[in-house]
Order: sequence, then C-alpha cells, then structure tokens
Amino acid sequence: LLEGVELNYDDWANGKANVDLWLGTVNFPIPEEWNVGTWLLGSPLLRHAISGGDDALLAQWETQWHAETISAEQLVRETTRSGWLQPLFHHWMRLKSPDRARGIHLNNLGWFDFRSTWIEPGP
Repeated sequence: LLEGVELNYDDWANGKANVDLWLGTVNFPIPEEWNVGTWLLGSPLLRHAISGGDDALLAQWETQWHAETISAEQLVRETTRSGWLQPLFHHWMRLKSPDRARGIHLNNLGWFDFRSTWIEPGP
C-alpha cells in the first residue's frame, strides 16, 4: 500500500516524519564539490537517511569530511551504493549574464531571483 504524505517545509527539511521514501530537489551552487558534501552531512533530513540510521557511520563520515580525507564524490558513492540515496536525474544549469551583472543567485527552488540582480553602470 502506498500512502502519500504532504509535509510543511520545516518538517520536511528536518526529516520529521515516519516515512520510507523522500522525494526532493536540490541545486548546487559553485563550487559543487564543497556544496554536495555539505548538503549531505548538513541537512537534517539527509543526516537521518544517508547512513540508514547508523550513527557511528555518520560520525565517521563527518570526521573524514572535516579532516578532508573523504570527498563529496566518495560520500555520494557510499550513500548510493548502500541504497540510501538514489539520484533520479541530473541537470546542469548555469546562468549566462552580461559581465557587469551583479547579485545573480538562484533561490532554494532553483528559480532565478530578479530582486537581487543589478547591472553595474558602464564607463
């Protein structure tokens, strides 16, 4: 039996639900290497999920991450190999803008935020 559960953002982000499957999306700003590892180990939702509840393994990964003895690629490989994290698809997205554009950012949903962008006056 499959039952869908809708959660508010705070509960979803903190992993506060008794569920077997989480679906979500993420966009990584540059540098991806640092951001992927930080996302895996820093998100409360993922911290509960990526190690299958093995707190010792999670602590080991955190220690290795802070000591820079494990890379984001290795973390992803470990979590996908064990089956706790399964990326569904990948899409590479970059914004192209004039050289004088400043304040260009994507929000957490991957949308371009026009409110923070401006063009530096030319000479």
